[in-house]
Amino acid sequence: MDNLAHTLLGLTLAKAGLERSTPLATTALIISSNLPDVDALARLDGGTPAYLEYHRGFTHGFVGVAILAAALTAVLTLLDRRFRLRSDPFRRPILPSRIFLLSCLGGLGHAFLDFTNVYGVRPFEPFSGHWLYGDVVYVVDPWIWLILGSAALWQTTRGPLRKLAWGIVGLMLSYIVAFALRRPSTSQPSVPDASRIIWFIALGVIIVIAVFRAGRSTATSARAALFVLALFYAGAWTAHRTAVNQVLSALPVEGVTQLSAWPVPADPTIWQTAIKAGSSLFYGKVNLRTKRTEWQQIQSLEPDIETALRRSPDARIFLDFARYLDASVEERSGGYSVRLRDLRFSLHLNAELDRDLNVQSAEVAWY
Repeated sequence: MDNLAHTLLGLTLAKAGLERSTPLATTALIISSNLPDVDALARLDGGTPAYLEYHRGFTHGFVGVAILAAALTAVLTLLDRRFRLRSDPFRRPILPSRIFLLSCLGGLGHAFLDFTNVYGVRPFEPFSGHWLYGDVVYVVDPWIWLILGSAALWQTTRGPLRKLAWGIVGLMLSYIVAFALRRPSTSQPSVPDASRIIWFIALGVIIVIAVFRAGRSTATSARAALFVLALFYAGAWTAHRTAVNQVLSALPVEGVTQLSAWPVPADPTIWQTAIKAGSSLFYGKVNLRTKRTEWQQIQSLEPDIETALRRSPDARIFLDFARYLDASVEERSGGYSVRLRDLRFSLHLNAELDRDLNVQSAEVAWY
């Protein structure tokens, strides 16, 4: 998920009552809710391939979350003693054991949100690099912004600076919802206008409540937001199961060995699906409103081409990350030009091979 969603989850957990467990509890929850994404720094050194290799791996697993929580606990304990307590020795010191538990909670909350989308996580690293995919929400979900943002807004709008900060956040999100995916792309359909209208109406209601209840919200609103989030995920899981069942009832081929369905942005009635049957690959769009499933056969990657590509480190990383590949192989005078796309995203591999299938170049890029 995006880091705004992670931050809002940490803040909502704090405002639900956990902030009273120890000083700096809110700080610990917000930082730990984002800390697993420290693995994204690999991109600075190794570009997109390094990002794919390390992102949502060790730091998103159970062992990594515990290590990050311990490190954050040590840092906050040190800062507490050197700065906060030094300025006022009569303040209540933090409780390291509780900071550690809260940091673990924030890290696990981060991993859970990431698990629920189509990107997935590898929670068992360093012992296993196996990916787990929830496939019930999109990687950026505006409904989660509303659910968690409502409680955070209602409880943190005291003072002009906070109101200004929330105003900036609201304008940024409104711009994204209003203009993102106006037209369909190769990997995503456009977001329907009905979803945009509903989102803005809900945002208006949240703002009105914030204006009239400023300074009077309690932990109840945050707990209610967490409950609504649970209901949202229950509904998303139900829609996912309905989409899978619809796919199973409309399979274009027999002998299916692998099947997945994942959502599109902001529209729970439209799902994307992919199936494998032997060497055949099919991509489909599932409409839960009309109960129709449209299929198209996708060009599969030939085994000898894949074997050759795996000799290139960047291509191997891409192939290990991708779940379903849309392949295009063109024969040229000097060899072959290969273009692969992960059906989930606008993530591509462009490679050039000679006549002996030696990789001459391989480039991994988004969009």
